[in-house]
Amino acid sequence: MEGKEAPHPAERITCPRCGQPISYIERHRRNGHVYYYAVHYLGYERAPDGRVVKRLRKCYLGPDLYSYVSGTHGDLGLTFRGLAERGRELEYLEGLVRALEGRLERGELDRAQALELAGALAQLSERLARLSERLRGRAGPSGAQA
Repeated sequence: MEGKEAPHPAERITCPRCGQPISYIERHRRNGHVYYYAVHYLGYERAPDGRVVKRLRKCYLGPDLYSYVSGTHGDLGLTFRGLAERGRELEYLEGLVRALEGRLERGELDRAQALELAGALAQLSERLARLSERLRGRAGPSGAQA
């Protein structure tokens, strides 16, 4: 085990695997890779020898990086991350935009591909605008978490 990272009390998060509150996150390093586990505190119990022991349950959250999968998507310039990585959605969106801009600048898109992508992006931009408004509503009037 490499370390424990306790979530801030105001940031109490639920486990993406089981939906239960996470007490803390463990980080393990094996063979040069980092893996995360959500740890759930279940209370104390008495062991057969009479000692009082803490009961924990762990859920595997995945690696820090999905190096093999990221390698197979090298043309997009994306690095896929595990469940414990917060903010990966925005990183993925920005990476996809950079990949499309690069393909356009390098002249890698033919007319049909360009038209197809333009239409899809127009629809996505409308959906993203609606999502942005919903996120602002979720944050509340002052921009703070509601």
